[in-house]
Amino acid sequence: MPEWSRLAGLLDQGVNQGVAPAVALLAWRDGGPAFVHAAGAAQPDTWFDLASLTKPLATALMALDQNCLGRLPWKARLGDLLGRPVPVDKAAITIQQLLAHAAGYAPYQPFHQVLDSNPPAMRRGLLLAMLMNEPLAHAPGHQALYSDLGYMLLGLILERLAGVPLETLLARVYADLGVEGPRYFPLAQGSDMPLERIAPCGPLPGRPLIHGQVEDENAYSLGGVAGHAGLFGGALEVARVMDALCRAALGGGPWPAERARRLFELDRATPGSGRTPGFDTPSGAESQAGASAPPGTVGHLGFTGVSLWWHPASNRGLVLLTNRVALGRGNEKIKDFRRRVHQEAWPLLGF
Repeated sequence: MPEWSRLAGLLDQGVNQGVAPAVALLAWRDGGPAFVHAAGAAQPDTWFDLASLTKPLATALMALDQNCLGRLPWKARLGDLLGRPVPVDKAAITIQQLLAHAAGYAPYQPFHQVLDSNPPAMRRGLLLAMLMNEPLAHAPGHQALYSDLGYMLLGLILERLAGVPLETLLARVYADLGVEGPRYFPLAQGSDMPLERIAPCGPLPGRPLIHGQVEDENAYSLGGVAGHAGLFGGALEVARVMDALCRAALGGGPWPAERARRLFELDRATPGSGRTPGFDTPSGAESQAGASAPPGTVGHLGFTGVSLWWHPASNRGLVLLTNRVALGRGNEKIKDFRRRVHQEAWPLLGF
């Protein structure tokens, strides 16, 4: 496709300039891929550590599913959900606030430093206790502050409500959507996934090569399955989930359309928020979504160098996956690269 050749060259250039060893881009339009290009060590079907794309692609969808089953009202408060005493500062936090990063939790804490010294069977309960004792950065609903901690808590809540591990619940949700989506445990026993199909990450202290294991230390301490990180997938798997969610928002899915659309709607209850219950929105001309991203676009970034940006109204979008952390966490060439790729790609999708 000649009109896409410049974009393909930009992806190849990114590998050569040290953005990441492996890069894959998929552009989605009219119910399928309009363009797919893999550069460097990647193939079109290479799987990547999706990092925080776990939040919209897994946790938000599982929350929507439990909401539609009547188990998880958006306005439900922690004090009513956990079946245990909740500190006063957190008792009024709602599910909506957790999903939209408005609960007041700080962005990050190295909980793994405590979790790793305890038996695996105790770690989820210990994490819940630490999350309950963690001081809030601000009052719930006061502002939006991106937080891994809020989604860790959501993951624990979902497991309690559903009575099954997150990976089991997510598999059910994807089956209801009719998609073969990303998954936790890509190399689980019985999996037909060859290690060579997964882009490596690392290094980290004590983990010189991270290959097929989640890069995030907190998720790794939880056995690779958490509400904030842990998912693996390829560009096509990510796109299929977004396509299915868009179709569900139009009435073609397992949930009421108005409830599915909620995941795309801006959190107007929180002053100044640019978040929806699960997604981010472009933050202006300097957004990594690209200045040409159309109004109504939602998306998310992931620490390992992955991103998705989607226009739900037209069901068109972009999935850009890299393993930039394979060159070290300090490698930040992805920021300008991602912006340039998206800026070039949106007009090719008709915007």
